Amino acid sequence: MNLSFPASYLQAKLNAELPPPHDMTLDERACRRKAREAEWNFRVSKGYVKDTFWNHLRFRLTDRD
Repeated sequence: MNLSFPASYLQAKLNAELPPPHDMTLDERACRRKAREAEWNFRVSKGYVKDTFWNHLRFRLTDRD
């Protein structure tokens, strides 16, 4: 008979009821920042937006996770 089953079942149930964490790890933030910067560089290279200080600032401050 497996005596660890009830404990693992209870732990899984408790974990399922927890809300998802709201903060990201530093690695995830750095990865998203790099991806966002790469997207900006791509848009500028294709000529979709003009590379000005204010456009870049607006792009960085909007559409955040």
